[in-house]
Amino acid sequence: MIIGRIHTTGKGAFASLFFFMIFWQASAQEIIWKGKELQSATYKIIEGEITIQTQEDTIRASKAILYNDPKKAILKGGVSLRRKGTLVTGDSAIYYPAQRRVDIVGNGIIHSKEGMIRSKSFQYDLNTKQLTSNSETEGTANGVRFQADRSVIFAKTQNMKLSGHARWENDTITGVGDTIYLDKENNMLKMSRNAKISFKKKKDEVAGKLIELDLTTSKIARIEGSVIKRDDGILKAKRISQKGDDYYLNEEVEIGTPDSTVISIGQKAVIRKGGMDMSGPTVTRLRDKEKKETIVYAPKIITSKDSGREVYRFYRLTNIRGQLSGFGDSLVVKKKDSVQTTTLYHHAHLQNDSMYVEADTLILYQDSIRDIIEARRNAMMIMITKPARVNIIQAAYITLTKNDSISTLYANGSAQSDLWNDEKSNVGLNHTEAATQKATIRKNKISRVKTTGKTTSSFFPIRKVNYAYMDDAALRLKETYKADTLAPGLKPVRNFLERVKR
Repeated sequence: MIIGRIHTTGKGAFASLFFFMIFWQASAQEIIWKGKELQSATYKIIEGEITIQTQEDTIRASKAILYNDPKKAILKGGVSLRRKGTLVTGDSAIYYPAQRRVDIVGNGIIHSKEGMIRSKSFQYDLNTKQLTSNSETEGTANGVRFQADRSVIFAKTQNMKLSGHARWENDTITGVGDTIYLDKENNMLKMSRNAKISFKKKKDEVAGKLIELDLTTSKIARIEGSVIKRDDGILKAKRISQKGDDYYLNEEVEIGTPDSTVISIGQKAVIRKGGMDMSGPTVTRLRDKEKKETIVYAPKIITSKDSGREVYRFYRLTNIRGQLSGFGDSLVVKKKDSVQTTTLYHHAHLQNDSMYVEADTLILYQDSIRDIIEARRNAMMIMITKPARVNIIQAAYITLTKNDSISTLYANGSAQSDLWNDEKSNVGLNHTEAATQKATIRKNKISRVKTTGKTTSSFFPIRKVNYAYMDDAALRLKETYKADTLAPGLKPVRNFLERVKR
């Protein structure tokens, strides 16, 4: 049995050990062995107890083959590398003294107090103390189970970078990404490029270019270029963070319901358990049961959800375009099951191709059977039944109930109307004043007008109709449109009566 020791700083050595002195002189390392040795012209074989010692690292094996050109040592049998509480083991290793590098080959395992990491091979840099694997890596660290095509463990922090089909999970979350960075010191996990996480106890799914997750709280610290899919909708933004159970969205924010009946776009939003606050300018697309779209422009949106009911509040100075166009100082939409109620407050008016309505308050009620429009206080409604048939009714309160085949118009409180009679034998304009008025509308024709209270009425045959009866309404519309406060870049609504040819 031979016991040997060589230190690179020493200049003297036994002649039989001259090979080792030359071999290790450039490495500033010390090799210690206990056992037998065989030597040839190009290499030496040592069997027994082999130790390569540095100031911070200890490498052990039971067999070593030492080559002089190029300088390297092949280590076999119980290979281990130990440094500051971390142990790396493998079937074999190759040590390159000039490059100060050790390659652990075959069943590589990193043992530490945080967990265990496995790979076919690890490369250890004695200068940077960095461990790298270019083979598939799997293991656990800080309660995180992971797998990736490649991995790097950084010396000073022991943080880990996983890349290539990287995936991970803990007790509550699973995640994937092109690159995953585990920050052990701060217990943070960062994913980039095609990153995605999902929660095991709920259906939320988060995807983005970058996701930072606090593993202590299982909350999102930051997301960039991201999408969050939840039971109650889809959230998109350039940047998202999470505080408690709340999500904070910034830049290019888009939030939609699962069925895409409501989609809101803005600059900032806070998503809470019971609703959302969004600031803008905001744009919201609303689809009704027939998939017709109304677009709402507003500086701010506040939503709430309770017992299956969704409420959307738009503040302040709200413009509406699309299926319906108009304005209101504020707007509230309430949805539950197949029922939707839309309310506009103060200076409210709406129009489509055949109808205009305004009032201090407007309410639109829709369900699977009917649509109801209510105009409350200082109300006016204009309906076009033919290109030149302009019907006007003004009252304190007006309601229009629309079914598939028939509609009912009701006005209450000093009701004044100019309604066309399109009967073949008696076509003309009826001017009526009464406490209340009720009319039936079939196939775009007004008939069966009923009144209560003191009533005055006059009829003008078509050839004697003075179309100046529209002037007061046209003036009122002009003043109404002038008072609108438009969202930036939004064109004003065309005056409803300008489309009518007299």
